[in-house]
Amino acid sequence: MELNKRNIEDYIDRFMEGETTNAEEQAIYRFFRTGDVPPHLMGYAPMFAWYEEGMQENSEPCPTDYSGQAKKRLGLHSLHIPIAALSAGIAAMIVVCMGLGLLFYSDSENPVLVDEQACYEGSYIEVGGKRITDIEQIFPLILEEQAAAERKEKLAEQRIREMEKKEKQVKEKELMVN
Repeated sequence: MELNKRNIEDYIDRFMEGETTNAEEQAIYRFFRTGDVPPHLMGYAPMFAWYEEGMQENSEPCPTDYSGQAKKRLGLHSLHIPIAALSAGIAAMIVVCMGLGLLFYSDSENPVLVDEQACYEGSYIEVGGKRITDIEQIFPLILEEQAAAERKEKLAEQRIREMEKKEKQVKEKELMVN
């Protein structure tokens, strides 16, 4: 079997599908080792060199047996990605996947609660002796009560300031009298 520039792509496709024999794989490795590789297939050269070396765990898919001249002729370069960048990329992919999973696969009867509702999960109210636990129904009532409490708090703060002001005035008058 003779591999050449015309039929190498068919052999690469068969290799990727796992349909090549051991002899055909050896021929593919030899083809990429010769250096007479079409430019659009140069990206496969490091991979096939790695396979040819036996896919050693401590080696990268990068041709180490090629001479420097052959590397230059093939245009082969090794790709070194810093571990921090690789880890950050993986973490970002995980976050995106989880976000998409929550967005598209959340239970339609129990949708993911927004942050402001999540803290009230498990709350209930009683109206006319009937207990209501549905957060979607009670959340507006919770917001109303919260707004009323904030209004009362502001009113109390205002009255405290008024009382402090009056106390200050009384002390000033006492100092004038003494």
